Amino acid sequence: MALLPQNELARPFTACFTGHRQLDERELPCLVMRLDQVLEKMYQLGYRRFICGGALGFDMLAAERIINMKKKHGDITLVLAIPYAEQSKAWPVGEGQRYERILYAADETHVLSRHYYKGCMLVRNRFMVDRSSYVICYLTSIKGGTASTVAYASRLEKTILNLAMEDACAAFCK
Repeated sequence: MALLPQNELARPFTACFTGHRQLDERELPCLVMRLDQVLEKMYQLGYRRFICGGALGFDMLAAERIINMKKKHGDITLVLAIPYAEQSKAWPVGEGQRYERILYAADETHVLSRHYYKGCMLVRNRFMVDRSSYVICYLTSIKGGTASTVAYASRLEKTILNLAMEDACAAFCK
């Protein structure tokens, strides 16, 4: 289901998330703290709509932190952009259960394809960026899907904040 044109008006106060599937366990406490601080600042700036891709790693972490934030700010909308219907089929059981909890808590879910095909992740990433004015990323490598998503967002002149850059996050949250 695509966003209707009238929903495009939400774009100025919509942020999306992109990040790596593999997260360093030692970095998680700091990453969660930065993510929570940035989400709170985004809320203060008027952002209420947050789009996540629902993938393993950073995507699911961001979605879980948004769900947690909804306890304090009930007017937040979590949108999941799922690249294909069976995305979690081959995941470990625990990750699949975590994904199901996120799906259940989402306010909107957009499944972009019934089946996997080469390029479906790119389509999902562009779907999220195209509908956002702000891109919050966790980028530690110049290769891969996260890097190409951030490059795409940069070409579209979206505002980007990299949570891997501690100083940039601190400056943003002041």
